[in-house]
Amino acid sequence: MRRTMSGARIVKLLQMPSVTSLRVIARMAFVVVVSLVARPDLVWALGCNAGVNVNSFQNFSAAEQEAIVQQLVTSGAHCVRTSLRPDDKDIHLAKELQDKGVGLVLVPGAEFLPGTQARPADAKRNMRSALPLSAADPERSRVSYQSLFDKLDANGIVLAGVELGNEINWTDFNGDFPIPGKGKAFTVEDLARDPEAQQVARGFLQYLKVLAALKEVRDHSKLNRQTPIISAGMAGVTGGAWQQKLGVDGVSIPATYAFMRAHGLDKLVDGYGVHYYPPEVKPGDKAAAAQRLSVLNSDIFPPGNSKPYWLTEWGFSSIATSSDQDQSRAGSVTEMRAYFHGLF
Repeated sequence: MRRTMSGARIVKLLQMPSVTSLRVIARMAFVVVVSLVARPDLVWALGCNAGVNVNSFQNFSAAEQEAIVQQLVTSGAHCVRTSLRPDDKDIHLAKELQDKGVGLVLVPGAEFLPGTQARPADAKRNMRSALPLSAADPERSRVSYQSLFDKLDANGIVLAGVELGNEINWTDFNGDFPIPGKGKAFTVEDLARDPEAQQVARGFLQYLKVLAALKEVRDHSKLNRQTPIISAGMAGVTGGAWQQKLGVDGVSIPATYAFMRAHGLDKLVDGYGVHYYPPEVKPGDKAAAAQRLSVLNSDIFPPGNSKPYWLTEWGFSSIATSSDQDQSRAGSVTEMRAYFHGLF
């Protein structure tokens, strides 16, 4: 058993579906990581042992959504992680997924104070426009979540999980980070002392208030009161060369969760969201393999947490359009799955 939690961890490894059409799969299958001492029944009951991310599922037409659902079923995906609007079309989609045996890990966002200005996008760095998390409005968010959960209850839909937000710990998804930045990964000490990081910390505190609003609504749901709440999947920023080159900042996963836990995170969530896109390692490159393993053990799954990790995005980049053209990535995926098996 690993030392990375206050108890043993189990990794539910997910099969990689062969869904390629309709621009469906932009990112790799996700993995659910759970602890023996942290409500394993929540995940075992869901059957989430195979899943994918579908970008912008809500933006497809009803006919396209139906085709994607069939692809997911055919590919053996047991869960899908995506965002949806609570309109009739997408509520029907959620019901269709459930009826076909595909669990839904829903990724809602926060509502913001009126008049909040988004930080402009930066095409040079490929950073999108983003609202500052410090302007998130817990009460408006609560009203939105209440409407969502009421519709889920009314339509008999039980979620596999709800993951609030996405990669809020770095520039691309959080407008509290300026562009350009310093090209570093902030530490817990930075969150207390560095002026830019202090602003980010204010956003994290506001995020916890929004999480509390979500939990209150979830706890009073008719059908979803046992649905796991997962904190936003945090990006694996480590202050590496790519950050320094682009001049974009983030807060490391260990620092993000240490700060949030110190301010009450564990009372609000059932799991910690994590994202990681590991570098490929050439066969026989022991130094690179050891470096990647060190990053995984210390920066992606840091020790000392009391809740299970949910690895909800991971993968290797590829330009191949079919599996027989993608042997290099297949080898990397197999290698990473061996690591995940070691987390049992």
